[in-house]
Amino acid sequence: MPYTDNYERDTYGIIDFWVRNNFEHGEFFDREISHHELELARTNHQMVQRMGMIFNRAEKKTVDIGLLLDEAKSSTREFRELLLHTMDKSLKCEVIISTPVSLLDHMIREAEEAEKVFMLVETGTYISPSDATIHENNFWLRQMLDHLIFISHYVDASNYQLHDEVRAMTKKFENLFLQANALKTIIRRPRGEVSPVLNTFNQMIIKEAKALEAFKLELSELIKNCAAVTTAPPNLLEHIAREAHHLWRNLEDQVVN
Repeated sequence: MPYTDNYERDTYGIIDFWVRNNFEHGEFFDREISHHELELARTNHQMVQRMGMIFNRAEKKTVDIGLLLDEAKSSTREFRELLLHTMDKSLKCEVIISTPVSLLDHMIREAEEAEKVFMLVETGTYISPSDATIHENNFWLRQMLDHLIFISHYVDASNYQLHDEVRAMTKKFENLFLQANALKTIIRRPRGEVSPVLNTFNQMIIKEAKALEAFKLELSELIKNCAAVTTAPPNLLEHIAREAHHLWRNLEDQVVN
């Protein structure tokens, strides 16, 4: 599926983004399930098919938005529960998969975040600009850190220069994540408008997230052209580039969506 970063920020677009994320997670998970785990593979495949239909309908905007939101919530909950069950079995060595536990946890966190966003959409809850950007930084910076770790996991050890670049970025995002955690308690509730300190940090994140997005897309082209030795799925880098784009756009708009 091609890289998409221009979806409208209406309810259909929000559903599209989050259900597409889960759909692609399901696709990545599918390739790492052992052929011995037939029931797990079958269940995951059914969920992938269902989520694919949901985000396709979100793109077309022809379905009642209330019904579509209900389907998005239901499919996300079921997918999260499947991943939670699998992670529990993995920790007990009761399932044969090649997916790292940290990646299962990563996907579960995004499913949980999707459920929170759907609830915000459904209730129309107002989130102040300050609360929104603090939340986005704390959630997505951890996901960006995970992305860099997963890139290192998939890229062959022979790519020394590439691994050096990934390590440098990982260190940078580790520091940004620590700073985001610090600001979460330094800038206490009640929070209103974005303070100068938080604005400076947000602008820093926007700059680095744009650079990370560009790096992921460049690496994606190398992988597509078989020019980088890696075991990464062909669309993995596009998937995580879309999330980097989502982060900096949310910070610019000062929203959670």
